[in-house]
Amino acid sequence: MADAPQATQQTKAKAGPAGAPAAPTHRLAAPAPAATVSAGRPAGNPYDELPYDSHPFSQTHPARLATVATLFGLTPAPVEKCRVLELGCAAGGNIATIGEMYPDSELVGVDLSARQIADGQQVVKAAGLTNVDLRHASITDIDESYGTFDYIICHGVFSWVPDPVRQKILAVCGANLKPTGVAYVSYNTYPGWHMRGMLRDMMRFHADRFTTPKQKVEQARALIDFLASSTKNDSGPYGALLRQELESIRHQADHYLYHEHLEEVNDPVYFHQFIDMAHKHNLRYLGEARLPTMVTTNFAPDVRKAIATVATDQIQIEQYLDFVRNRMFRETLLVRPSVNPNWAIRPDAVRSLQVGVTKRTVDDAVDLKSTTAQAQYSSVSGMTLTTTNPVLKAAMRILGQAWPATISFEDLDRGISELIGRPSDNGQQLSVAILNTYLSSNLIELTTVPVAKVGVTEKPLALATARARLGADQNGVASRRHEFMRTNDLDKRLIPLLDGTRDRDAVLDKLVQLGVVGELQIHRDNQRLTDPVAIRAALSGALDQALERYATACLLKA
Repeated sequence: MADAPQATQQTKAKAGPAGAPAAPTHRLAAPAPAATVSAGRPAGNPYDELPYDSHPFSQTHPARLATVATLFGLTPAPVEKCRVLELGCAAGGNIATIGEMYPDSELVGVDLSARQIADGQQVVKAAGLTNVDLRHASITDIDESYGTFDYIICHGVFSWVPDPVRQKILAVCGANLKPTGVAYVSYNTYPGWHMRGMLRDMMRFHADRFTTPKQKVEQARALIDFLASSTKNDSGPYGALLRQELESIRHQADHYLYHEHLEEVNDPVYFHQFIDMAHKHNLRYLGEARLPTMVTTNFAPDVRKAIATVATDQIQIEQYLDFVRNRMFRETLLVRPSVNPNWAIRPDAVRSLQVGVTKRTVDDAVDLKSTTAQAQYSSVSGMTLTTTNPVLKAAMRILGQAWPATISFEDLDRGISELIGRPSDNGQQLSVAILNTYLSSNLIELTTVPVAKVGVTEKPLALATARARLGADQNGVASRRHEFMRTNDLDKRLIPLLDGTRDRDAVLDKLVQLGVVGELQIHRDNQRLTDPVAIRAALSGALDQALERYATACLLKA
């Protein structure tokens, strides 16, 4: 399908927060007599009819791209003052908050969905952002008039558009990327997508007999339920793989299921094929946004030895790793061919970065100075790290106390020396410990820009983009850490009130008013409260808890 103004395939089918609750059992249905397989999909843009939830994706943040480039020995543009282009920006949920955090940077987003661009422009205007420009345009419209960019982001688009548009995505990266720039492109990959592609074919065969996106999603879910029930007694490899994939799909939100699995185009590629395409557009491989996926040390020695024997360069190593992992999705970073990344990361590379932990650690009982006493730390995903290294134990304590803020490498090293009383070694032990932990787990985070801790002030101020999103009745908000926070009914009424002009009592007064008129439902013993005194008593503690939650989620500004 050629790309044209009426094309429907240039908006993101993003691999993002699924988050849908488990769907109830759906029943297979035959289409109405008037509907046939040839009825196909709606004539309009499916992203206008069923918009994609526009969220932040932390792995696409320019600071993440700059961090990977820095670790590989490059000198990327400072995120605090850069130009960013996002191809397929949906409603701008991935770049608007970046614009708020870095007012000296310029962010441009392009999307073919008029509805989503309009939704995003509403948020950008309400948040008062003058450095975020969301444009309703085709990716194929991008030319030299857009200028050059330090960072180009294309998340969840490449596999879901026809080949001419895929080629244009890479052409834009090749033509509009600055000499020191970094481009991010995500895409579905083989061999992992062979299984998922089979399920997609099954769902589309059945769902394409129906007309509306709602019907298609309902019947795709019905087929999933039918297949799960039909294969529950199949103990063979087909049944096991099928049930694993079905369970994943079953919990996906409607918009994700529709755009990920039921769209007309979804063409995965092998990693080496993607790199070949990139080379033709004057681009070379830098690495992956999730850098630990490039590391082979987590594999058994015989696996590492075999890959080292057959792979002659980094590209081949990555392809064989995909074979071993059955990988189905990549987030690849590309640079100009004149750039020469050093994939053998030197520990000293972490010295210029900010260090943080992904989860608060509490280890007050740990003997930091002992070289035999063990300490164990767990990440948000449940990954654990056990160590007896005094330097690493001290680092984890300091970082845990600072969470959710980051600390500069120098300040962290100084703090460790003071904590355990060791003589300075100019950060040599710390740099090795931090790098190894970062590459082998998801406990440590590294970034080029600091993240500050902001507590609950007298007059709390939430991010303008968060207030604007909820004011526009959009779902969820982005934090200063570029993480997505889901919102409940209280959040949706409370966060827009946190504009820095109200103290706690004034905020509580407004919430009580909303409770009295029924805009905020407050219940006790399954009965809605209507008395202002009772509502105030019920909301008081909930308000304090919510404010603390916003502070730790980095939703508040100083």
